[in-house]
Amino acid sequence: MKTCVIIAGGDVTGEIRIPKNALVICADCGYRHALQQGIEPDVLIGDFDSYTEPLPEHCKILKHPIEKDETDTMLAVYYGKEQGCQMFNIYGVFGGRRIDHSIANIQMLHHMYEMQLNAVLYHGNTIVSVQSPEMGVGMYPYYEGSFSLFALTDTCEGVTIKGTKYTAENITLKNSFPLGVSNSIKDEFAEVEIKSGLLLVVQVREV
Repeated sequence: MKTCVIIAGGDVTGEIRIPKNALVICADCGYRHALQQGIEPDVLIGDFDSYTEPLPEHCKILKHPIEKDETDTMLAVYYGKEQGCQMFNIYGVFGGRRIDHSIANIQMLHHMYEMQLNAVLYHGNTIVSVQSPEMGVGMYPYYEGSFSLFALTDTCEGVTIKGTKYTAENITLKNSFPLGVSNSIKDEFAEVEIKSGLLLVVQVREV
């Protein structure tokens, strides 16, 4: 499965990990994070309203108009998909000056699922992903920290949670109430299963 690493313009804490042979894309001012960590991207994408310094000459530049429907990060996802990538590791998606971009990036996970793309958002010790019925039983290894589940769709039905402080059997989670927040893993693995809907899985690891 070909991997794409996208570096967006939100806050980046910790190391950006680049798998071997991954396609590396910087979305607008995400290029600053790449420079700080000595990463050479393959492509820069965006309207460049945030990154106003001279653009590099050693990589591909795809410039878009400021007035558009997609965020720069979403444009990077589309490009990665066009290049045959199916796994996306995305950094710089939270924090910064714009909480609306943080919300947009969570919604982006839903859209990527609809495009049959696998995606994980990284923010320091926080890992954000989705789980759907066809994924079967999700196995999440033990760590110190919080383990939270949210309904990304209106409802998530048939949710079963095992191996955690608060377990559940065949419950319904709704996106109107955060019932699944602030759980924690107690066994070697947390096991999560869902029968319908799309879960947002948020792991905040204390290391």
